[in-house]
Amino acid sequence: MEPPMPLVSVIIPTYNRSAFLRNAIQSVLKQTFRNFEILVVDDASQVNVEQIIDELGDCRIRLFRHDRNRGEAAARNTGVLYAKGEYLAFLDDDDEWLAEKLEKQVSVLSNEPPSVGGVYTGFFVVDITDETLLYTKIPSISGTIYRELLRHNAIGTPSTLMIRRACIDRVGLFDGSIVYGVDHDLYLRIARYFTFACIPEPLVRYHVHDARMSNDPDVVLRGMKALTQKYGRERGGLVNRKVLGCGYYDAGIACIDRNQRKRAQALFLRSILMNPLEWLSYHQFVCSLFEERQIQALKRLKRRLFPLKTEYDPNGVRRLPIGNMK
Repeated sequence: MEPPMPLVSVIIPTYNRSAFLRNAIQSVLKQTFRNFEILVVDDASQVNVEQIIDELGDCRIRLFRHDRNRGEAAARNTGVLYAKGEYLAFLDDDDEWLAEKLEKQVSVLSNEPPSVGGVYTGFFVVDITDETLLYTKIPSISGTIYRELLRHNAIGTPSTLMIRRACIDRVGLFDGSIVYGVDHDLYLRIARYFTFACIPEPLVRYHVHDARMSNDPDVVLRGMKALTQKYGRERGGLVNRKVLGCGYYDAGIACIDRNQRKRAQALFLRSILMNPLEWLSYHQFVCSLFEERQIQALKRLKRRLFPLKTEYDPNGVRRLPIGNMK
């Protein structure tokens, strides 16, 4: 007698992140909803992923390995192609889920019509080095969100998302030609034909660390240009300038993280030229003129003078810094 088909397929692509991967898988195994399978796709890591899977010892985990590094989209696609579940949930190997994440998302999708293609949640943004909570993103956008997604990635990390398999059947797999923002591209293609629901609470821990793709300014710029080439005409001139401004801003932040201050200054100036009404670009340009120790001193002064409890990001998503999550 064959085991019953899992309702949810959890897809975890991984590449050389064994320390993170174990925690990610364990967060799935701790879910209150139990009818799932886990597909770990090893994109040709130099670390022993199979040993981690063996040590966890759960028959619901299946491991697939690429013989060469093929990139984010290909790794996700391998998981999708081998998935058995009616619902697909994605988890990056450096993120973690809270215990009720799957249960709440399955409840939403099972009670919504097939026209609702996916459901996403809020998430905590956590500094992985010391587990400090940086802020919390609480979503509020649902329904027909295609135009909103043209303006910005309203869903955020794919670790928050669960979709129906029917979405992939309708729009196809992840686009391997896009090096960064491949998740955003899939959201857009799904949103052309389906609506989205959201759960306005954080059910994911999104980890910030130096090895993220978003820390590479060249990768960020290539992704921005690929998405602009694909969706620029639909966005229109004004929205396109705002999106490009955000892309240059993000690349500038990545340069700051790499201590490439001159390049960061040039990118922040390009961001200002594209979107002169975005005050954050001016703020970061001025900050890039100072040394790190001077910036830290100014930040400490700001926290003493303005101990705000609630902040808002440029896209209107609530940010709620609430201290340390240890």
